[in-house]
Amino acid sequence: MMSCHRRQFLQLLASSAVLAAVPLGSIARTPALTAATPMGLPQLILSRALADERVQTATRGTELKTWRDPDQLRAWLARAEVSLTAMPTNVAANLYNRGVPLVLLNVCVWGTLGVLGLAQQGPLTRLQDLAGRHVGIPWRGDMPDLVFRYLLQRQGLEPGRDLTISYQASPFETVQMFVAQRLDAAVLPEPARTATRLQARQFGAETRELDLQQVWAGGDDESPGLPQAGVVCRRELLEQQPQQVAAVQQAVVDAVHWIVQNPEAAAELGAAQSALSRPVFAGAIHRTRLAVVPAAQARSQLESFLGALSALSPAFIGGKLPDNGFYLPAADGRRAG
Repeated sequence: MMSCHRRQFLQLLASSAVLAAVPLGSIARTPALTAATPMGLPQLILSRALADERVQTATRGTELKTWRDPDQLRAWLARAEVSLTAMPTNVAANLYNRGVPLVLLNVCVWGTLGVLGLAQQGPLTRLQDLAGRHVGIPWRGDMPDLVFRYLLQRQGLEPGRDLTISYQASPFETVQMFVAQRLDAAVLPEPARTATRLQARQFGAETRELDLQQVWAGGDDESPGLPQAGVVCRRELLEQQPQQVAAVQQAVVDAVHWIVQNPEAAAELGAAQSALSRPVFAGAIHRTRLAVVPAAQARSQLESFLGALSALSPAFIGGKLPDNGFYLPAADGRRAG
């Protein structure tokens, strides 16, 4: 039996599922701020940010809810129970294109994806090393799948001809198959990748890893990575409580800086706030590219990223790139740079 509960693994990657859009209600005119986040590093970032003195001063208190699955977040949005959340950039774009009045404040997660391979299968320093192997991916058509297939295509590798890809209904199933060595490799984001590596080691299996952000950038360590996730708010919050949005934007900058500069303390804090262990948080922090870039400044890279993936699946972002209304204007986000 695996030591990690099924729910934990579902929570690890819930943030990568595409949400169906729903109409939003109006935000109550109150200085209180209710936010939502998936488990993992977004939870750590937002919890640290909401505790910031500037945010506390701008509000009459804050609440951070942890959504266990996309359906729960969708319901909270529909009932206007949350006004700020962390989510994958493609999910935010999809919701916006379906009529949900969201505003992207920043991109703060620039790469969590990697390929975890069994060491016994040989080296894993480039995508070509996966030739002839069986690779598992959770949730067909989601970000890990599209990033991986895009990179394969760019390298001239074809699933079914050069390697075998199978899709699992959940990250838990992918991890279970990998640890049982029914897969040669698995495409996973953090913190699931770290949790899987640690668990595989408990079962006597050594692993190797390939960072997909480096593959995307062609090995350029100076590349900012993939604009995978950020903080969004409902437009009503920006219009009715701009001081809260400004305070949160600055607090997120400081929270991410603190996490990057103090990974051990951040891992301890993360473990104290969730069911994930300190080693899982420590590994996830080490393998995730974190940097806060205001939405307007990140737009070019985000459009390039989303455009490339939507060429494989237009529904990924709701059929088109978001227009100007999706991005927090530079004048409102300039201090976050």
